Amino acid sequence: MTEDEITEKREELLSEHWTEDLHHSLRDLHPDVARRIIDTMDDSEIYVKVNHRRFQEDYIAEYLNYLWDISKEAFWRHTIVSLDPEVGILWGGDMPHFEKMCKNPIPKEVLEAVIHFLIHDKNKIEQDTEAIGCVLRAQAKRFNQLDEIKNYVRSLNLQEETEILNQIEQLIETEPGYSFY
Repeated sequence: MTEDEITEKREELLSEHWTEDLHHSLRDLHPDVARRIIDTMDDSEIYVKVNHRRFQEDYIAEYLNYLWDISKEAFWRHTIVSLDPEVGILWGGDMPHFEKMCKNPIPKEVLEAVIHFLIHDKNKIEQDTEAIGCVLRAQAKRFNQLDEIKNYVRSLNLQEETEILNQIEQLIETEPGYSFY
């Protein structure tokens, strides 16, 4: 495909209303073309695909899992955008995006987004907090990122720093009722 054809295809695909349709259309393309398209998505385009969830949670989770195979960079960007404290955690499928955050060392920006979600979560749903706890536990215990977690919280200079650090410690030490790894 030429650059013009890729640009035209990108516009067509991103105009898809449903994430499921985007996902299926991307899968029909050569992986290099699909990668070039998703790597050019900006945060607002990603937001629409991962946070307009009505009846699409499982499809969005499948889409994120697909991204892992064709572009880790796009996967992490989509994951960061999906961690919106106003919207809540994306619960779909077998939670492949959380499994990947628990089985792999995550980039600094993703770790910061996880912590940001925990601090600013508007819904305060216990299940969301436990999911975030699973990621923090894996990153602290499996990948030795406890100091990075604590240092990031301290860098925020929040009044509730001690409470947040205590909550994180508790989440890391408490075995959840389920896990993603």
